[in-house]
Amino acid sequence: MIKKIFLFIALLFSTALFAQSQPIRVAVIGGITMSGLWDQISTAFEKKYGIKTELVITGPKRILGPYCKNHDVDLVTMHSSDTIANLAAEGIIEELTPWMHNSQMLIAPKTNPAKLEQGDTLQSALQKITDSKSNFLIHASGGTFEIFHAISMQYAFQPKIIFTQKTNGFLEQVVTNDAYTLFGVIPFLMKKHSNANVQGFIFEDETLRRPYLAGIGTIKQIGKERHKNAKLLQQYLISPEVQRLIQDFRLKDFSDTLVFFPIKEK
Repeated sequence: MIKKIFLFIALLFSTALFAQSQPIRVAVIGGITMSGLWDQISTAFEKKYGIKTELVITGPKRILGPYCKNHDVDLVTMHSSDTIANLAAEGIIEELTPWMHNSQMLIAPKTNPAKLEQGDTLQSALQKITDSKSNFLIHASGGTFEIFHAISMQYAFQPKIIFTQKTNGFLEQVVTNDAYTLFGVIPFLMKKHSNANVQGFIFEDETLRRPYLAGIGTIKQIGKERHKNAKLLQQYLISPEVQRLIQDFRLKDFSDTLVFFPIKEK
């Protein structure tokens, strides 16, 4: 009997130790990982709490969404979108929490028919596009639709619109149609999509920003221990420490350009 009790205690101890030793499984949208920001956050988190994180998948939300439906993930972060909202609605994740923003910019053909200048404000740039009757390309991206709606409402922007279903290769259509479009600052600077015949204009304007949300797996999906650790990581993302890290982060070779923004700028 005593032997069985000792075995039972040993089993409980080893199970608890195993649970604590497992890294937090995270799914992170591509812009945060390819920029290098997530490496800095996960390293700082492990140093502070002694808990490792494991990046189980990264990439666009069209890849993250299906993965999270078919695999247990402790924490997922991506732009605010139907994709992450549906994961919460289906009971896969919970406690959606905004923790930072990124920004979009204007892309122009090298011909620059509206004669935009780097010193323009967003409002003056949009007015130039309208006054010159230049084309404006809306490509197949939820983020583009969201930001276009925001700047249309804020600045009464009503350009000549061209729609395209392309998610890749749309920069070629910018050149072909002599059109302007919206695009993420990070992929542009890192040349995730590039074209020698386009140029970019970056603006310090909150209307161009999009929030990132972080959700954690439900207890039903990942268990109490993993849920506790995931919650700790989620809370760390909104801590003053990480918010300062976000404020100070820069891409290599672009020390003067903010690419991420805290939820509340100091």
